Amino acid sequence: MSNGNWLSNRFWAVIIAIGVAMGVVVGFAAFNVTFSQVADRMAGVVDFTKSQSLTYDSFNDASTTKSLLRSIESAGQLARDVSQDGGATDTESLQRYAGELSLTAALVLTPEGDLVGSYSSDEVGYAQVESELRETSALDVVRYPLKTYATRIELEDGSHVDVGCSNRLDAPGVIVSLYRTKPAFGNRYSLTLQSMVEGYSTQNNGCIVVENDGNYIAANTMTLAQLQSEGIGDFDKGVISAIKERCTLGKASVINAESTWFIASFDKARDYYVYTYTPLRNNLGGVALSVALALALYAVLVILVVLLRRRSEHAHLHELVAQEHEYSERLAEAAREAQSANTAKTEFLQRMSHDIRTPINGIRGMVEMGNAFDGDVAKQRECRQKIWIASGILLDLVSEVLDMSKLESGEVELELRSTNLVALNDEVCEMLERQAGELHVTIIKEQDRIEHPYVRASQIHLKRVIMNIASNAVKYNKPGGTVRLSCEELHAEGATAMYRITVADTGIGMSKEFQQHLFEPFSREVQKLEAQPSGTGLGTVIAKQLTELMGGAIAFDSELDVGTTCVITLPLVIDFDAQQRNEELDKQGDVTLAGMSILLVEDNELNREIAEFVLDQAGAHVTTAFDGREAVDAFAAAAPGAFDLVLMDIMMPNMNGYEATRAIRAMNRTDAKRVPIVAMSANAFADDVAYSRESGMNDHLAKPIDADKLVRALARYRKDA
Repeated sequence: MSNGNWLSNRFWAVIIAIGVAMGVVVGFAAFNVTFSQVADRMAGVVDFTKSQSLTYDSFNDASTTKSLLRSIESAGQLARDVSQDGGATDTESLQRYAGELSLTAALVLTPEGDLVGSYSSDEVGYAQVESELRETSALDVVRYPLKTYATRIELEDGSHVDVGCSNRLDAPGVIVSLYRTKPAFGNRYSLTLQSMVEGYSTQNNGCIVVENDGNYIAANTMTLAQLQSEGIGDFDKGVISAIKERCTLGKASVINAESTWFIASFDKARDYYVYTYTPLRNNLGGVALSVALALALYAVLVILVVLLRRRSEHAHLHELVAQEHEYSERLAEAAREAQSANTAKTEFLQRMSHDIRTPINGIRGMVEMGNAFDGDVAKQRECRQKIWIASGILLDLVSEVLDMSKLESGEVELELRSTNLVALNDEVCEMLERQAGELHVTIIKEQDRIEHPYVRASQIHLKRVIMNIASNAVKYNKPGGTVRLSCEELHAEGATAMYRITVADTGIGMSKEFQQHLFEPFSREVQKLEAQPSGTGLGTVIAKQLTELMGGAIAFDSELDVGTTCVITLPLVIDFDAQQRNEELDKQGDVTLAGMSILLVEDNELNREIAEFVLDQAGAHVTTAFDGREAVDAFAAAAPGAFDLVLMDIMMPNMNGYEATRAIRAMNRTDAKRVPIVAMSANAFADDVAYSRESGMNDHLAKPIDADKLVRALARYRKDA
């Protein structure tokens, strides 16, 4: 068998399988529709029968009540007649009274229920009602003259007697009136229900049978005469019995009874059960027709597909060729993008190698120069100043690379703290003053239009955004140029205000072509200008992503050789309570750590020496530990309250800062729970700060340490602060 024949056979096998499946699905769907229609018709019949039976019951109840009221009135009238005739209770008098009131019988009883006198126009008398009267409260009318009693008693012949009782007026006793209704009149309800059911044809509505206390009282399969003489046949009884066993009340079902499949249901209206059922085969004609039509349409469709199949082969081959060509183009484009990305990363690493080595070279060179001018104090100060500047450049490079890594991994978390926008912008300008002075660039601040300077913001990230933009404005400026940093509050609504920060420079600007790639990582425009500074190409990318993370927006407007203007808009929550808090801090003036005993935990010898120097200069008494284990031992060995504060590094051997903090907090001594523990770590991201607090630390300070900030931060924990 050839490959083409095998494919053709498989094609036809699939076509046949689909046709069979479609026939099954269509048949099932058509059967469900037919079943729903039959069920709806049955439900309509049952609901109407129920409503009619309830109507008839209500009518009969009203008729019964009316008849019983008449019996009570007749008994009362009998009592008055007997009293007016001087207590006549003989048969002749009672006959006359009963005839006037159209009663079947009249009885006079003693208070105990014994017969005094009676009259009856037929066989109904005291014998038929005696047990009912003695066993109920009928005789209570003697003790309670205002009380009456009435009831209906069903007799064995199908008739019923309405009984009314009243207190005898002329002497103690009970007057009883009886009114009998014969069976011919009592069957009016069954006659009416049968006539209603006979109005439904078995062909359209199926068989309908009404049952009352095990008696079949109406059916549309026969006349009333047949029903009364012959009753429901054994076949129908078998079906009804199956319906009782297998159907749910009020829900149509498919059942098998008497070797026949039926759609059947039943429901109840007070004391009456209504059964409906129709043979399943009588309702399958529509299902067969639906399946035949569906298969015919499917056959036509298959024929059309087969006829069009060869015609489409050429187009399909053409499409395959086009897809292959498109796929090749996409592969080539992906290769070009991968090559471009590799090139960008290679260039970035080359620039980073250059940019990192440059400040390191400056630091090492200044150290050698300082050693050469050991006795020249001015030269030593100049060398230290240049070392400080070079280390700041190196710190910026490392921070940008780490920030970009965090942003790309989605691990940046904003830690909202009270922030003074004016002070933050002042700090940015102060940090840029040295660089601006060397490049002969003037920095101008405008912050007069800020009504609410204190906000809740992620201070480190907001400062990073402004610093990245402003440092570029200084770095890529011209000698004698200016950088204008302005911050203004646009509007406030409730607890949120919209702020606009603008950085405008008179620098070298950017070309229109480069502006299209401004926010791409590692992008830098190559301009052959004298003494052009270098950068990572990440500053604007980080600024944009951080701004958007804070819910703001950033936009640039630049012209080559004219300058660049950057506009940052940010919605920030106003900190209304911060003004008072910061005024109280300002009143403190210069801070000191005099009198504080501090446990300094730092494994790096150089960092430990620097921190110890800063703390000593601030007046603190310092005890050092080289790792977390030594810190825990030192705290445990000291007397309770010996240490006012623990300054804890995080990354240490033997036991890190988190573990050491938890160990101290777990000690069974009062000062272990309340001694302030402040983290001092190069891990400066928001999740690091959060983890420090979870470990039991009170605060988190990021390296490299600013001496003034360190002292002010620790001074808050002085006992007399």
